[in-house]
Amino acid sequence: MKKLKRLAAVLLAGIMALALFTACSDSDPGNPEFDAKVESAYQEALKTKFEKELENGEAVTNDADIKRLAIEHIEEKHGADSLTGEMLWKTDGDGKTMVRQVMLCWELKKDTGKGYVPLFYEAAKTAAIKANSTNVRALLRTVNEEIANAKKNGITLELTALGVGAKTIGGKTYVAIGFELTNTTP
Repeated sequence: MKKLKRLAAVLLAGIMALALFTACSDSDPGNPEFDAKVESAYQEALKTKFEKELENGEAVTNDADIKRLAIEHIEEKHGADSLTGEMLWKTDGDGKTMVRQVMLCWELKKDTGKGYVPLFYEAAKTAAIKANSTNVRALLRTVNEEIANAKKNGITLELTALGVGAKTIGGKTYVAIGFELTNTTP
């Protein structure tokens, strides 16, 4: 009887250990419903802020390529203790006919006020999602600077798309916003 109890205890301990390892796995299903709400809030903020720059219907929708690039950038940089200005951005495209850039949404480090950390939302703690206006303005400023700098060099760039990507990792929903510029120089 003692051997049977010991065997049962060992089996039970093994099952509990397996359950513990399963709970600690790296797979994170995220929160697709909350991700979509965050994306929607930022997409509306982009539409409002960029309404003068938007000239075609494509730019109003959440561009799939920009969203993909944004999510890749989130996966690479989420949870960082500190980000430099260069680390906020990720670029894609050939650089001659078209370029896409995404910016990881950020906030200033609370302890020093200098440097950046990734901005995130938590579904359980966020009643209403409001896009960070500082980040949206920074994106608009970057678009305008890129267009103005190209114009100085005789290149005409047109804003052709906007996009947002959000991804929940470890209970925190990160967001990145971006744009696409196309060279329309004849």
